[in-house]
Formats: sequence, structure tokens, C-alpha cells
Amino acid sequence: MKLLTGFVTGMAILSFGAIGSLPVHAQSGDIEEVFDVSPGGRLNIISDAGPITVRTWEQSRVQVRVINPEGFDVSLEQSGNEIRVVADDAPGRSRIRFEAQVPREFNLELDTGGGAIEVGDMAGDVYADTSGGAITVGSVENGDVVVDTSGGAIVIGNVVNGDVNADTSGGRITIGNVSGDVVADTSGGVITIGDVDGDVSADTSGGNITVGEVTGNVSLDTSGGTINAGYAGGSMTADTSGGNIELAGSDRLLIADTSGGTIRIARSGGPVQVDTSGGNIFLGPINGYIEADTSGGRIEAVLGNLEPGQDGHIDLDSSGGDIELTLPAGHAATIDARIKVSRRARGDYRIYTDFPLAISGEDDREVIGRGDINGGGDRITIETSNGDIHINRAGN
Repeated sequence: MKLLTGFVTGMAILSFGAIGSLPVHAQSGDIEEVFDVSPGGRLNIISDAGPITVRTWEQSRVQVRVINPEGFDVSLEQSGNEIRVVADDAPGRSRIRFEAQVPREFNLELDTGGGAIEVGDMAGDVYADTSGGAITVGSVENGDVVVDTSGGAIVIGNVVNGDVNADTSGGRITIGNVSGDVVADTSGGVITIGDVDGDVSADTSGGNITVGEVTGNVSLDTSGGTINAGYAGGSMTADTSGGNIELAGSDRLLIADTSGGTIRIARSGGPVQVDTSGGNIFLGPINGYIEADTSGGRIEAVLGNLEPGQDGHIDLDSSGGDIELTLPAGHAATIDARIKVSRRARGDYRIYTDFPLAISGEDDREVIGRGDINGGGDRITIETSNGDIHINRAGN
């Protein structure tokens, strides 16, 4: 054990596998120590305060600098291939900060009571936690990234062969392309995520969400903002309390809900359930059943070509707006279409169809179109108030 009582200018070179402890009590000068390590080790920094910066270099050593440690009890310890730095503060203001250089293939555990954390490109696990400050992590290979801040932005580069979990109590989250699962949560800020080879869960109490293409399942939720997402290979859920939703689609069940905004889905390889309290709904070719409801807006939906025996029922409902449905020419269905008309609007709204339906009540307060097409089959229910209904045959 070595007691440091002045400015540390020498380097403590500890052989791999050795155990050493270097305590500093109320140190007034900067501390710099270098430890011999091998790739795959771990650096653990725990401090009551201060920003932390970690960079990589082409050496099999770890260099740690503790700058402005006045008022802190600092210890540096090596146990095998792990370096541990602990800084306990005394009451009062401090300007302490930490700088470290490690081999690229190394693991990090960083925890500070207050300050930004910045990490360069790594090959290993990165765990970073701060009670207040931004967290920035470069590209990471062959390791998980878990970061948490009580207040600040989070930026993470591309992650290869690792999962990502990012949480901030207030700030934006930006994550690059990831081959692994992603969880992102902020109490207030925008979330942006690149392409993901895995599952994605993103939640913000107030802000937009943008996600690239995802091979797995997707869950997106914002209390106030727009949602944009690329195509998902699994199921997809998108929910916003106020904003538009625009999705490329998914191979499985897709659910989208907004309390006020337009919903637009380019296409989908599975069924779709969408609901908006006030906005239009636009659905591209959907290869599955369709359920769409809006309290005030237009609905446009296109049914794709279904596999034999696949559920193709359709429910379209608008409290006020036109509805347009396009069906494959050979689709077998039983249709019930209705328009509820206010007293003053009698005769203003019609059901237009390329298929042979029986139309009644065109001058009454309810216009009804019914019939079997191609021998009857999947149930199709369409209902609107004070709006036209168009039922089109694809290709016409």
C-alpha cells in the first residue's frame, strides 16, 4: 500500500495479477497512475461528483488521471485485470474530474454523482450512470451499453453484437444502428434510433420518436409527439397522446393509436388495428385483417392479396368523413356499408361501388349497401356519418 501525500508525478506500474491500493486523503494535487493490463479487463470509476472521460489507445495499459481532487478521499486499486477508482467527497464545492485511457478491448463501469460522461469507441461492455449530466458513447462492438442519467441528453453510436438500454429523466436520446435489442426511455425529449437487428422499445413522456428498420418487435410510446418508424419484421405498437403516426409497416400485428393526429401505414404483411380520436387514416396494401376507427376524419384502406384461409375481415368506422376501401378483384366477402345522414344533409351522400351491392335509403337518414361479392366470405363492415363511401376493385 502506498500513501500519496503530494502531487503524484511517478507511475505505479503493477504487474498483471497483482493487487495494489493507492489511497489519497484530501489530495490537493492531480493524481496520475498507470497500470499494466491485458485486453478484456475492466475499469470501474465511482465518484460522488465530477465528469468522466474515457478514451482508447494502442497500449496494454490503463492510465487514470484524477484532476482537481481537493476535498476528496481517492483510492486507486488493481485486482487482476480490473482497475477500481473510488472518490468520496467532503462537504463543499468541487472541481474534480476524471480522465482515463484504456485498451480498445476493455469493459467500463462508470458512476458519478454529478457530471457528464464521455466514452470513445470501445469493444466491450459500457455501463455509465450519472445523477446529472449528458452521456456520450462512441461505437461499441461485442458488448452491451447500459446508460442512465437523472438529467441530460444521451448519444450512443453504432453498437455491434450488443444490447442497448438508455434512460434519462429529462433529455433527448440518440442511438445509431444496433445489432441487438434496444430499450430507450426519457421523461421528456426526442428519441431517435437507427436500424436495429433485434427488438425495440422506446418511451418518452413528451417528444417525437423516430426509428429505422427493425427485424424484431417494436413498441413505441409518447405522451405528446409524432412517431415515425421503418418496417418491422415482428409486431409493432405505436401510441401517442397527441401527434401523427407514420409507419412503414410490419410482418405481424400492427397496432397504432393517437389521441389527435393522422395515421399513415405504407404497407403491412400482417393485420392492422388503428385508432385516432381526430385525424385521417391512410393504409397501404395490408395483407391481413383491417380494423380502423377515427372520431373525425377520412379513411383510405387497401386490402392486399391474402393467403388461402387467412382472416381478411374489415371494420372501418368514421364519425365524420369519407371512407374509401380498395379490394382485390377476386376477394370473397360479405359487405355491410352504412352512412348515417343528418336531417339537413339528406341526399348529399352516396355509396359508390365497383361491386354488385344492393343500395337503399339514398334519400333517407341512413344509406345502406349490402351484398356478397365473389360468393361471399370475409365480413366487411363500413360505417360513417355525413360522408361518402367508395368500395373499389383493385386495377380499375
